This record gives sequence, structure tokens and C-alpha cells, in this order.
Amino acid sequence: MKSNKKILIIGGIVLLLILGGVGGFLAFNKKENNTTNASAEPEEGYLADAKDSYDKAKENNVKDADELFDVEIDFDGLKQTNADVVGWIKIPGTNIDYPVLQSKEEDDSYYLERTIDGQVGLPGSIYMEKYDASDFSDNISILYGHTLHDGTMFSELKKYREREFFDENPYIYIYYPGGVKKYQLFASVAFDDRYLVMSYAFTYDKDFDKYISDLKSCMDGNINEDLDVKFGDSIVTLSTCIDEFPDQRWLVNGVLVDEKRY
Repeated sequence: MKSNKKILIIGGIVLLLILGGVGGFLAFNKKENNTTNASAEPEEGYLADAKDSYDKAKENNVKDADELFDVEIDFDGLKQTNADVVGWIKIPGTNIDYPVLQSKEEDDSYYLERTIDGQVGLPGSIYMEKYDASDFSDNISILYGHTLHDGTMFSELKKYREREFFDENPYIYIYYPGGVKKYQLFASVAFDDRYLVMSYAFTYDKDFDKYISDLKSCMDGNINEDLDVKFGDSIVTLSTCIDEFPDQRWLVNGVLVDEKRY
């Protein structure tokens, strides 16, 4: 009896280890395939080097103007630094003023921890996946960026937790080689960490509408109920992590309201 009991105990332990291993693998695999970002803190020296790279990219290739539609972006110059630059994002009221990168060849998370000049590590870049149209013409374009203690990349998206800031700073500008798009915010919410492009088929009206409905049903965040967002509209979703809730993402969403083509 004792021998049989011992065998049962050992068998139970082995089964638990196997199940635990499978669960760990699935959790790891989900994390690897979900390109939304976790909070991270880069080393100070490296951070300074990365900041210098982005400052130089802006200084050499961006000519600011009072009217944001008149900002000039030298994409030929930016592509000399990195051929994967497909756009530039500016959000008035924040320090978000960065190139947007997209690799058509590398893994989707390639620019999660890689800067515009190719340095591997944080703070990474603002980037979009290879599935998105480089001219931001899809129904929904999703951009990713880290939240960091120094306030760079997408860190200041958290300002949109405040209703007053949400109301007073409602626009996102995205520049691309063919023009500039102006988006107006309709939702800034805490969402779960599902991989959006695997959860919704945005080219179908039902999935598109469900995504909009899911955003508006979030308990934590701000919604502009005056904007009627529907299938056929062009949406941009900006995704970053939430420090205190690693299983959630802060999603800032805008709908295209104006565009200037060159």
C-alpha cells in the first residue's frame, strides 16, 4: 500500500510539473506574440545616446511651423538614417514628436527595443507592424511605443487619463511621404492586453464596429460621445503599457478628420 501511495504521489507531482511547464510555455508564447509593450527602464547612459539620436533626426529632418499642416518632414533624409522610417507622429500638448518605423522583413517586435539608428535596447521606437499600410490608409493603423520613467516615447499618453487634458488636446498628426493626416480623439481607455490584429478583423464591418463598441464600454478612460465613429472611417490606435497593471494597455484612439496631400 505504501509503495502504491508513493507512486501516486510521485505521479501527481510529475503531472503538476508537466502542466506547469505547458502553462508557462503558453504564457510565454502569448507574450512573445503580443507586441504591445511592457514597462521597462533603460540605463541612463544608453538613454542619453538614444535621445541624442532622436534629437538629431528631428533637428536635421523636421522643419516645424505654427500651422501643423505646414510642418515639413524630409523623409529622404530620414531614410538615409533608416530606410524603415514610414512616418512621423506629433501630438500637440505632449512631447510625442517621433519618427514611425516599420520593418517589412523582421519580426513584428523588431523595433520594440531598437532605435532609429539601429541600437539594440530601450527606449526602442514608435513603430507599426508589417501588416499595416505604410501610408496609414487602413481602416485601423496601430502604433506601439514604450512607457518609460524618463517620459519619452509613448509615456505621455497617460496624460489622456485626465478628462480636461483629453478635451483640450484632441488631435494627433501623422506625416507620411504623401501628406499629413489629422485625427481627432474619440477614446482614451485602459484595455486588456489582447493582440488586436488577431482579435478583430478590421476589414469587416461587424468586427470594426465591435472594436469601437469595446473601446467605448471600457470602465477606465475618456470617450468623446459627440464623434460618431463607424465602419468606413480611418482610425489610428496608439498602444502603450500601464505600469501598475501589466495585463492592460492604454489605448489612445483617433478618427481621421482632415488630410493634406502633397
